[in-house]
Amino acid sequence: MIKISPLKALQPGKEIFDLMISDQVNGKGHKNEQLSFEDLLHLFGCALDDRPAIYVYEFCGEFGKMRGIWAAIDLSQTPLNAIKRHEETVSSKVESLKIDRKNKELQKSPILLVHKKDKTLDALIDYVVRTRKPLASEWSQMEHFLYQVFEEDVIAKFTDEFMKLQAVYLADGHHRLEAACSLQKSTPQQISSLFVSADVISIGAFHRVVSGVDISEVLLMEKLKEYYDISKISNNNPYKPDQKNRLGFYFKDEWYQLDLNQASMALSVVPDTVILQDKILSAVLGINNPKEDERLVCYPDCKWSEFLSALNYNETSIGFSLFPMTADAFITAAENAEFLPPKSTWIEPKIPQGFMASSQVAITAKGEQVRVN
Repeated sequence: MIKISPLKALQPGKEIFDLMISDQVNGKGHKNEQLSFEDLLHLFGCALDDRPAIYVYEFCGEFGKMRGIWAAIDLSQTPLNAIKRHEETVSSKVESLKIDRKNKELQKSPILLVHKKDKTLDALIDYVVRTRKPLASEWSQMEHFLYQVFEEDVIAKFTDEFMKLQAVYLADGHHRLEAACSLQKSTPQQISSLFVSADVISIGAFHRVVSGVDISEVLLMEKLKEYYDISKISNNNPYKPDQKNRLGFYFKDEWYQLDLNQASMALSVVPDTVILQDKILSAVLGINNPKEDERLVCYPDCKWSEFLSALNYNETSIGFSLFPMTADAFITAAENAEFLPPKSTWIEPKIPQGFMASSQVAITAKGEQVRVN
């Protein structure tokens, strides 16, 4: 049972869009040292509508259209166990976000939640897209669109269908959700959420680089052979695995393919990131706290070139490339409350920062409210 509510959407204007696109082109997130995101909203202005609404989000990418539903989860009326999580949180980060939520009305971006395919929700999304035009936005040139739903009867249909869902699965935003749930004990909380169907998400792998570990080649190979068959890669080309239970391995300027051996077949149902963390990174290389150990750096598959550069930057670097989890495996891990190592999944769609901000109150920009009709 998921209780959703309409929310008040904010879309930053052209100046913020240009600034953020410039940062993206230059390969960095927005980290303006003088102005916070909230300052930018107030300085440059934001397109907003102070009427609560539910939104359909659409991204047209190279693999087709991805659509989802943007609304707020009412945590006071949603059982906590209906939102399944798969990663543990860092308490210090949760505390920081609790302070942030207490002091600011603005939520910069939604958490990402996956639900099992639902034909009724698909039909409602199709209806919304067919019956209205997307909001005018600078982001449309980047193929990101929002469709607004104000009609009470349509909102009620969305709300009713979400109440029928037994569970949703948290793909991104573990710390933000934990902070909101903690505050919920004393003050009712709503959290901005983007819901997408499991059949439209794209899951990429995170690759690992370990540096600063002093281990001999003989010992490392001996430990790996306890679980994997090892073979060298022809021409020593960087290697991405093409199936589950297979890893790429880089050590001493050499690339290898690791295949789970026959003696370890009992582990074949376990996610590759879990086997790697438990049997190799922790047991052999001493990376016992992957969330905070600075010797471990993870790179999403979309930053493959940065991953390779990191391997070449330090002669002590040890690299592991992984095959991505499937959506079914991701949901199964969440349903079974199997907490995965951090950076186990790179799940898209990834919403650009500033595209889908929201607030419980109307935001004033340059002293005036700007209404979208």
